[in-house]
Amino acid sequence: MISEPIDGARRGFALPAVLAVIGVVTIVFLVAMTALSSLNAEAASARDRVRFTQRALTAEATLAHMMSTEPFGPLGMRIGAPRALDPFLEPEDVEALASGVPTQDLRLDGSPYLLDVGGPMMVSLRDQAGMVNLAYLTPDQAERLAEQAGAPRGFGRTLLARYRDYADPDDLRQIDGAESSEYGGDGPANRNLLRADEYLSILGVRQAVDSRRWRALRDALAVDAGVPRANVNTASADALEILFGASPQQAEAAIRARQQAPFLSFQDFVAASGVPDVSNDEILYTFPAGKVFFTLRDGRSAWIYRGRISLTPSGLERPVWIDQTDTTEAPRRVAADTSNATRFPYAPR
Repeated sequence: MISEPIDGARRGFALPAVLAVIGVVTIVFLVAMTALSSLNAEAASARDRVRFTQRALTAEATLAHMMSTEPFGPLGMRIGAPRALDPFLEPEDVEALASGVPTQDLRLDGSPYLLDVGGPMMVSLRDQAGMVNLAYLTPDQAERLAEQAGAPRGFGRTLLARYRDYADPDDLRQIDGAESSEYGGDGPANRNLLRADEYLSILGVRQAVDSRRWRALRDALAVDAGVPRANVNTASADALEILFGASPQQAEAAIRARQQAPFLSFQDFVAASGVPDVSNDEILYTFPAGKVFFTLRDGRSAWIYRGRISLTPSGLERPVWIDQTDTTEAPRRVAADTSNATRFPYAPR
């Protein structure tokens, strides 16, 4: 009488146990499949990155060769033009090439170009003189930068003082500045900034700025403690607003005017834009600096390669050098749209 209920209880217990085992096995299988799929995706991403890096380095070498052999003009590179002793001569004043190769302008204002290096790539070039050099901001420029980046009103002057304390080698704190006691032992670096993004390491900057607005400004920012330069012919609208106090309407007016003919003096820029004349006689405002930031975006994958090419003809060891290189992924892993880009007007001769 007792054995039959016990057998029934055992038979009733078997089905849930089997289902539990099947459920565990299924979960393990799904986890394994998910992990395998993730590994395959990471492997594919790594392969894409290697392929893109090989193509990007080839493109980088092409850009370095171009900058070394083609002459500069106020707007950028003058591809196919002869080198002139006076780069400010008008094109008609320069003797034409005997080969009859037509001259093409390659703008250094961030305009997108389509470059084919084993596949489609987007390349944009920015003259450093047309960017906001964070190492040489005036108080007014620092205030306008802070405002553009979404920082509270009045933060620009504090930012400038903290930048100076961050870069100088001493421990003497400036008014509104910050030295090691304020950083809690994690700074400041006491050296010049290495790249523009390091500006966010200055005390309070990352918390004060709006990250989205900072990213929108990022391509207009450079940092170089060398000789200050500026070029109103290649500066973006953001740079014109920060450097010279132009309104958005004045910046757009200047950009439209220089598309018709480059500015040959700062006064030409003032006349076209309506901004006050804030020029310094010691600074040239209408010619590239010989330092160019480049951005390469892949038309097949989401990788982006950036760097800077500098010409130093007087340097016997490094007449041409490349620095500030990095590889990142595009936002939302979107490949570059190359459908409407202008074809890159250069091929090594």
